[in-house]
Amino acid sequence: MNTQNKETRNTKQKRLILDCIKSSNGRHMNVEEIYNSIKKHDEQISIPTIYRNLRILEEQGVVKKVYTSDDSPSFYELSDSDEHAHHHLICSECGAIIDFEEDLLDSLEKTIEEKTGFKIKDHRVVFYGLCKKCSEKENK
Repeated sequence: MNTQNKETRNTKQKRLILDCIKSSNGRHMNVEEIYNSIKKHDEQISIPTIYRNLRILEEQGVVKKVYTSDDSPSFYELSDSDEHAHHHLICSECGAIIDFEEDLLDSLEKTIEEKTGFKIKDHRVVFYGLCKKCSEKENK
């Protein structure tokens, strides 16, 4: 008798999605890109299945959603073991998502915790602007 909850089982679809994200070499992927990548390998999967499994994987802490803006699709990446591993820089011209590895908010977090007693578990910081390539185009 299988006592595993349907959402905690390691289904073929979950493995396909995780393999796809892992093989992206750190590139952030949206649902459509994940779907197209999996379909290239003649695997059967639907877009609702991808959304459902990404939600489960996010709840389990395996993947993280990268929030861009209200009107564009969400992107996904593998979760880091360190919750404060990096922030995102998003180009408002070409949509590139760049990881910024330094955590410059450590002292701010410490101040917040000391002054309020609030224990910070996670934070998300996204900077919007122009990537180097688009900035150079704009300056020509």
